Amino acid sequence: MSLIDLGAHLAADDCLWCIGGMSPAGIHDDLGPVLSLCPTQEWCDECQDLSLFPAEFETLDDRVNDMLDDGLAAVWCSACMGVTAVIPVTNDGGIR
Repeated sequence: MSLIDLGAHLAADDCLWCIGGMSPAGIHDDLGPVLSLCPTQEWCDECQDLSLFPAEFETLDDRVNDMLDDGLAAVWCSACMGVTAVIPVTNDGGIR
């Protein structure tokens, strides 16, 4: 299922938490406020809908650069492009 094809649940009055196919998921220590994929649908077979999506950033590049400045890198789900893990960057971001 595509994230663009959000389904009829967005129009349902009883789906109080849905924000464009996503749902508030709390505040992550490294990502800040995050959203998860709406639990009323099964979206991603690769991460089993466990990815998180930062809710506050100007652009994805800004979020990635802010994390790198803090010595962190995000691991992305290749299917839904959500963050599946945050890991420390070693060697000041260099590759050994």
